[in-house]
Amino acid sequence: MNFKQIVKPSLLLDPQRCKKNIHSMIEKAATNRFELRPHFKTHQSHIIGSWFRDEGIEKITVSSVGMATFFAVNGWDDITIAFPVNIRQMEEIKGLSQKVKLGLVVVDPDTIDILGKELKDSVSIWIEIDVGTHRTGIRPEDTMLIDDIIERIKSYPLLNLIGLLGHAGHSYQSKSVTQVERTHENAVDKMKEIQKRYKSAFPALKISLGDTPAASMLSSFGPIDEFRPGNFVFYDLQQEEIGSCHLDDIAVAMACPVVAVHPDRLQWIIYGGGIHFAKDFLTLKDGQKCFGRWVKPDGKSWVTSETAGGPYISSLSQEHGVVQCTERTFHLCNPGDLSLWLPVHSCMTADAMGEYYSTDGGKIDHYREHLWS
Repeated sequence: MNFKQIVKPSLLLDPQRCKKNIHSMIEKAATNRFELRPHFKTHQSHIIGSWFRDEGIEKITVSSVGMATFFAVNGWDDITIAFPVNIRQMEEIKGLSQKVKLGLVVVDPDTIDILGKELKDSVSIWIEIDVGTHRTGIRPEDTMLIDDIIERIKSYPLLNLIGLLGHAGHSYQSKSVTQVERTHENAVDKMKEIQKRYKSAFPALKISLGDTPAASMLSSFGPIDEFRPGNFVFYDLQQEEIGSCHLDDIAVAMACPVVAVHPDRLQWIIYGGGIHFAKDFLTLKDGQKCFGRWVKPDGKSWVTSETAGGPYISSLSQEHGVVQCTERTFHLCNPGDLSLWLPVHSCMTADAMGEYYSTDGGKIDHYREHLWS
């Protein structure tokens, strides 16, 4: 890639790193005999989706009705929307159910009644279970609510109960593989107990989980049927800190012009702020916030050999990024230079930027919500 062409904040994508991450996860799924239904909310791209398709992936996960429509028009025909049904989008849901094998997530009985009465085509229903993240989903011990939902599903012939779906998002707070393993095992145990309760009536009831730390770090997954990780396609600094990946696995980097330097503070100012990176941060050992880490440009891509202990973004406002250096690293950039940064949370950075520049040349598409509802 010709870095001279970049004049404003731009998100770079290294296809070789990205394809390697995809291939590694697909191999792990095959080895552990679970079905990989990757979450496409991280990349949200037709082109990147085609790299999954090239590896044999046919079933995907998304996080919104609009995103499902975006991928449906590109030929994906088995899509789970891993987000509680938004009944205000019933017309779009009805349209999708006519075109694809659609999976929907439910957490309350009234939604079942609305779906059962409104839909004209069959859909797959997943009951979301809160396995410990406490974001959404039904508490495992709330069996009366689960009973109610299942009884209502049984009364509507177009609603097909497929299984139990959970997301152990609290694994992102882990500091070791042991903690990730414990979180995953606890989630599986909760799902197994519910599955056992309904096994006589639904012997094929599936268990679907999905978080990148477990998918990346574990070598054994227990009796799950499906896994839905998403972030692994790019990885990021958050995943590197957890232990899910190495710095060199991270497949995206923000390119930001340096617009000022302050020798007295050993700081650079970059054109790249919260509207570009988003505002996720890591807390360093000295208590400072880190919104991104510097990587060294290398030909058409970047290298991470000098990233540890190197410059980091210490604060972000709307368009400004403040970079903290040391006396050893301050000389690395001058005004007018282009600086490259590994993001803390690649999903949010990609969504904020809305497109990618491939290190092989050219642009790579990204879903835009306002165009797809």
